[in-house]
Amino acid sequence: MEVSGKRRDPDLNKGSDDTTVFCQPCEEEGKRSVAQGFCQTCQEYMCDPCIKAHKKFKVSRNHIMLSKDKMPSFDPSTKQSDIGVTEYCKTHPNEMIKFYCPTHSDLGCGDCVVIGHRTCKVDYIANVSKDFTNEREFRELEPSIKRAEDLLSGYISKVKELFDEVEHQSKTEIDRLRKFRAEIKTYLDRREKELLGNIQKMKTEDESVLTKLKTDCELAKCGLEATRTELTSVDVSVNQRYVTARRAQKELRGIHDEMEKMTGRMKSRKYRFVKDADTERLLGSNMGFGTLYMAGEFVPVPDLATMTWKKEADILVRTSQDLNPCWITGSALISPGLVLLADRGNNCVKLVDISTCTVTSRLQLPGWDVCVLPGDQAAVTVQNKFMIQLLSTKGGQLSCGKEIKVSSCCFGIAFNNNRLYVSYTSNPRVEVMTLDGHILSTFQTDDRRQLFNTPYYLTVSASTPPTLHVSDNNANTVLQLTLDGKVLRKYRDIRLIHPLAVVKVGPGQLLVCGLTSHNVMLLTESDGKMAEILEEKNGLTKPCSVSFCPHTRAIVVGMNSNDSLKVFNAN
Repeated sequence: MEVSGKRRDPDLNKGSDDTTVFCQPCEEEGKRSVAQGFCQTCQEYMCDPCIKAHKKFKVSRNHIMLSKDKMPSFDPSTKQSDIGVTEYCKTHPNEMIKFYCPTHSDLGCGDCVVIGHRTCKVDYIANVSKDFTNEREFRELEPSIKRAEDLLSGYISKVKELFDEVEHQSKTEIDRLRKFRAEIKTYLDRREKELLGNIQKMKTEDESVLTKLKTDCELAKCGLEATRTELTSVDVSVNQRYVTARRAQKELRGIHDEMEKMTGRMKSRKYRFVKDADTERLLGSNMGFGTLYMAGEFVPVPDLATMTWKKEADILVRTSQDLNPCWITGSALISPGLVLLADRGNNCVKLVDISTCTVTSRLQLPGWDVCVLPGDQAAVTVQNKFMIQLLSTKGGQLSCGKEIKVSSCCFGIAFNNNRLYVSYTSNPRVEVMTLDGHILSTFQTDDRRQLFNTPYYLTVSASTPPTLHVSDNNANTVLQLTLDGKVLRKYRDIRLIHPLAVVKVGPGQLLVCGLTSHNVMLLTESDGKMAEILEEKNGLTKPCSVSFCPHTRAIVVGMNSNDSLKVFNAN
């Protein structure tokens, strides 16, 4: 019914504003004291001394106490069950809940109805409650509660299992960390022992040479002293002095010859300890020793449309083994600060440590695009060899694993839920396959119409449910499909020309490279709009690949015929 104003409950006529209300605890002791407040928790009126005592004890000090001007207006001796209500209004504590609004599913008092539900058709609880228990809605409530209880019991059991998993994982990872720490210590102790041994060996050898030199000098000096004594002695005959002098002349010539040799021996080897460059870079790296990589977990990502981007120093990724300019056609984040690249210009794949700006591993392989797999693995499309090459990235080093044979012109690759998604530009399509190469499905047409023109890159979004996004280069679009291949949407923007790499950055947001528009666009799924966040004036020229690190909030862009990566950090 429509309520135009507050009506007083007829059941409350037993009391009035002029009725004197007395302290109930005092009345139980045979005393009569005028009530100065009402404990809503205990449902009792109290005088000032009782209120003070009530607030004094720990068990009751946090009870809800209403002052005299906010006390309920009905007779304190009347029970709640007698007046047909069971609790007080949370918005108006001195009023009882009397009404229910089906439109808003709100319970409230008369004040609530007047203020917030004036135009609503509300139910007066006293009128509708009598027959409510016989209605289907009430009868279905208890089974619904029971089902919810069962679901919550299941959740509680699952939480207990997760507690065990958390404990087990914590112990396992701590053991791994400490084992690795012990391995590092053993290695460093061994290297220290080897280097200290080398230093001691050189010290011993140099001391031995110098000791022999000193001995030779002392012996020569003693011989000369003896000869000089004999030459100057008065007890020596003239003939003997002559013999001694001639012998001394010969000995001097020999000693002078030896002293010339001694001059060459009068030195020690110079050496110094030189720090290993890789170890020194490790000490300067924020990722040194290791990181906690949240595999399979979502790291909170801010709305990239609200961020501004600061350009960091370029990272040189050309190595001494590279003969041509770099052409970074694929990139993927292996772990925080570590990016896997496909350098088509030099037919190789590389691991790059963003924190130290160094190429840590290089493997000759003419790959085009890359994606990360579980268990320290990655996958690379090798279109001119008609295969997908699986790689090991364990220990920050690249090595080849199993090969998966595929058709010609395989370009983009993505991984989700133990499935590989691979795009082909010849007979344009996307294939979904297992890690053994078994093709599960092919996305090629929609209502007999060809889906793609030149599908170069693809990614599975981080939204719920996940969807597949494919960049169609010549069509200047990004196509969104369900994981069953149903077309959901085509994204297009005049500022995006010849899109290449498309990567997820968080729920509902993706980054797309524009090859000939020389930019990186942020695609937002909710409104289908694109925003240009990096452009030519930021130093982009023919960007082909892009990666985003949620841990460091950094965008890394690879380009055509450019030996450096462009790095941008969020402000």
